[in-house]
Amino acid sequence: MAVYVVGDIQGCYKPLKKLLKQVNFTPKKDVLWCAGDMVNRGPDSLKVLRYLKSLGDACVCVLGNHDIQLLAYYAGGKSFAGDTLDEVVQAKDAQSLVDWLRFKPLLHHDKALGWSMVHAGLSPLWSLKKAKKRARKVEAILQADDWGVFCKALQNKGFPTQDPKDKHVRLFFDTAVFTRTRFCSDLGRFDWQQKTADVSDKHIQPWFEHKNAKWKKDGKKKIRVVFGHWAAKGLVAEHPYVLGLDTGCVWGGQLTLARIDQEKTPRLFTVGCR
Repeated sequence: MAVYVVGDIQGCYKPLKKLLKQVNFTPKKDVLWCAGDMVNRGPDSLKVLRYLKSLGDACVCVLGNHDIQLLAYYAGGKSFAGDTLDEVVQAKDAQSLVDWLRFKPLLHHDKALGWSMVHAGLSPLWSLKKAKKRARKVEAILQADDWGVFCKALQNKGFPTQDPKDKHVRLFFDTAVFTRTRFCSDLGRFDWQQKTADVSDKHIQPWFEHKNAKWKKDGKKKIRVVFGHWAAKGLVAEHPYVLGLDTGCVWGGQLTLARIDQEKTPRLFTVGCR
């Protein structure tokens, strides 16, 4: 069995299928991890969702900010410039696809492989245990009957830059950490505005660069995290703790796949995107 991880698909169905053909992906014996943002901005979000759903247990996905935007839009929330979600919400099987999506986690951890997966990032103040607990609380809201209220509220809330004391507001903060993180300080102060590859502010760094980040160790075992979300940063393949796979397919870059079950250094596969 092979375990592959793919970066942000964002509705780019043809590159996804081409990439899976390149590695001879076989659902009966292989597993595909998706690092979030399966939909939006690209041309074929509906095809992507239908295909991933059809894979059953051979597909493991975490939610990204664009996936949550689909949930909010389906629930009656706002559409934003550049969104390409109308085909999904108008589809006959929209309800089934949305229900499949909202039951996906924000964090996936495979103890045997020693790999975790999130869409964007983690707080340096969180251990893996704490991150799992935070993720479960948001997931419970998304899986509840009134999930749409929360998703629509995410469109209107300014996310706190640090962990708030209020438990309700904390749900919005935690969602932002899992789905929007790029830069933060070692004390867990997040900059939600910066989308570039680097910044000149010496007080913030990419979330995975903080040496004493608590999530890097699970007991004595080293943890590695695969993520997407950061097209400006591109491929992050030489870091000892993370693997970044958003190589900007929807922006005319590449779609990148990594095999993580065999070697210490994951083997990478790419296809170009229009």
